[in-house]
Amino acid sequence: MDRTITSMLPAQRVIDDGDMLLWRALPLPQHNHLGPFVFIDHYRHQSQRGIGDKPHPHAGIEVLSYLLEGHVEHRDSMGITDRLGPGDAQCIRAGRGVIHAEQPQGGRHGLQLWTTLPPAQKLAKPTYTSWRAAAIPSFTRDGAEVTVLAGQVNDTSGPMQLASPTVLARIQINPGHSTTLQIDANAELGLYVMNGRVDAGGTVLDPGKLALLSHGDKLHIGATGSRRADLILLGGTPVPGPILFSGPFVMDTPERLAQARRDFTEGKMGTLDGVPF
Repeated sequence: MDRTITSMLPAQRVIDDGDMLLWRALPLPQHNHLGPFVFIDHYRHQSQRGIGDKPHPHAGIEVLSYLLEGHVEHRDSMGITDRLGPGDAQCIRAGRGVIHAEQPQGGRHGLQLWTTLPPAQKLAKPTYTSWRAAAIPSFTRDGAEVTVLAGQVNDTSGPMQLASPTVLARIQINPGHSTTLQIDANAELGLYVMNGRVDAGGTVLDPGKLALLSHGDKLHIGATGSRRADLILLGGTPVPGPILFSGPFVMDTPERLAQARRDFTEGKMGTLDGVPF
């Protein structure tokens, strides 16, 4: 069965100041999740200015970064340092809490995504994993290039092993081309368009739009206009329980949110450059 678009949600233009352009596609007032995803930021900036370049905490989530252009240095309260370049990705399973900072080495283009952890893993020990571009598989078909970070598209599986069944793939389609992809029939999936115009099942999507998809095991998608289309397919199995936000913390109960705030201020998430003290 072919998937179709059930609704389209315009992302919020959070920053647009001549240096940085940041679109936020989740959470939105009318929708707060897509499968396990509860946060989608798509950014471009020209300078070394960052969004998360100052030490800050997270808890109750997995923080996924996918760097499309540029370089960034990662540091965290677990004592881990890393450097990401074009096409690299990382996952911080924040669990009960971690502090991190990411310092851009220049202009960047990329995505930061959060997946909410299942209730049983909200207080898990934090972990860190990264993948170089060469280790992230891709395939070409019908004028389209598909890079699979998590889950399976056609016969290609991504290397990210996340806490919940998750699909995350980048799709680039040459102008005037279209392709059909085999995907998980039951996953809750959507499309976020970064560049170009996309025809998905007869509905055209512009950049900055998040489209929610019906269920089905096939996705027919094409690029209209004169520019190469660049978009993200993402979603998976929704996490059970409430989704409660308090800044960088996402928990399933008010008590756990309050505990995360206390743990941060009491230094139980560790320290980085003196933060939180």
